[in-house]
Amino acid sequence: MIFLDRSKKEALYLQLYYQLKEEILTGVRKEGDCLLGSRAAAKQLDISRHTVDTAYSQLAAEGYIAAEKGLGFFVQAVPVLPNSRSIYPLKEKNSLSFKNSKKVTVGQPNILYDLTNSSHTSNLFPKKLWQKYTAQCLDRLYREEMISSLQDKQGELFLRESLTDYLQRMRGVHCHPDQIILTSGTQQSLDFLCKLLFKTNTPVLMEEPGYNKAVSVFNNNQRTTQTIPIDEQGVCVDNLPSVKADTLLYTTPSHQFPTGVTLTIGRRYELLKWAYTHKSYIIEDDYDSELRYYAKPIPALQSIDQQDRVIYLGTFSKVLSPSLRMSYMILPPQLTEAYQKMFSDYNSTVPLLNQYIVATLIEEGKYDQHVRRLNQVFKKRLEVFTHSFADVQEKMTLSSNGSGQYFLLTFAEPVQQEELISAAANYGVKVYSTMNFWQEKASCPPNTLFLGFSKIELADIPDCAQRLKKAWKNWL
Repeated sequence: MIFLDRSKKEALYLQLYYQLKEEILTGVRKEGDCLLGSRAAAKQLDISRHTVDTAYSQLAAEGYIAAEKGLGFFVQAVPVLPNSRSIYPLKEKNSLSFKNSKKVTVGQPNILYDLTNSSHTSNLFPKKLWQKYTAQCLDRLYREEMISSLQDKQGELFLRESLTDYLQRMRGVHCHPDQIILTSGTQQSLDFLCKLLFKTNTPVLMEEPGYNKAVSVFNNNQRTTQTIPIDEQGVCVDNLPSVKADTLLYTTPSHQFPTGVTLTIGRRYELLKWAYTHKSYIIEDDYDSELRYYAKPIPALQSIDQQDRVIYLGTFSKVLSPSLRMSYMILPPQLTEAYQKMFSDYNSTVPLLNQYIVATLIEEGKYDQHVRRLNQVFKKRLEVFTHSFADVQEKMTLSSNGSGQYFLLTFAEPVQQEELISAAANYGVKVYSTMNFWQEKASCPPNTLFLGFSKIELADIPDCAQRLKKAWKNWL
């Protein structure tokens, strides 16, 4: 039986369409049944004939009914699927109000401060510059008739040329624009590499602890991983195995994730020697090397590679915004040629307008200015956290090498991460476990936590720290 509710916001033709569709799918109306004519149905339901015609037309377009000339609409055969869900659209959930939502975390209404490093406070995004260059670049793309064109698989040459100069100046990276591939994030870069170097069946070598999202990409590409330990000088090169050619080693040498240590110069040369000897490749993930606020950025490992064994990964997520989904990789010449062949039919997945905006920011020096601003902001935030925990430093060690957007906290007292996280949440602060970064979970120190400061305002840090000290008073 059809019932139309005029008090609902949903259009009457949609109500009729959904109800007839459900009757067909559930067998109430069987194959060959004739629907009422639109005039009779309109009179019976007290609605306009146009409403009925619109509902019937949609059902016919989708193949649930078919018109037979002079006779009307007849129900068509529709296979019944087991345990089929309702065909009605889901009801809208109560939307979250934006009022006073600055410090609220979805799903945890009592959380005031989320110490993540996966996003920034909104005021760190260069909104005015982005608006200005959006208008300029949009006009340029329109004039040059590029606004509706497909892009080459490697991304826009304008940005690749800008990046070539910038990376040479800031990171010592040496490359040609043809070696740069713009991607929609580091994980897509790694996915490309898995396909590009698919012939080897040896495990991908990973730092332990290391970036868990990289492990997911390798595993999803049917690549197993083998862990190499980290110490205070970085990845332990002496532990690297003898491997087949084209084996991949993933590393974060300038700011090891998550320990924060920097690979020493001696280890860097040892690592390159290992790659040369075994004809293998080092994936250098340089994810936040620009964010170094007590010293100049350390030159990239790629800058001292003389035999083209380093694949360099970079991203705009940490400096601009992770929502832009813009990263890049720099392939050695021999892999660039292989990439061109394998991905010849691909197109770039990075929005063209965003590429032009970022390139313009770099060309006009605004990107450098923005990096300097971020370094000042993050330096102050780290210093306030350090000062706020100074009175408990004998019970809790804060580890950071003055770069990036996070630090590790290690407790002197024996304690489990779950206890610390739960206690902090009770006081309105969300902190994070380091367990995800360890493939061998039993090796993860249970008394260590991961805290980011990219999402918390400077003025809120003292209150946040006081809440944490109260939450952890049993261990401080």
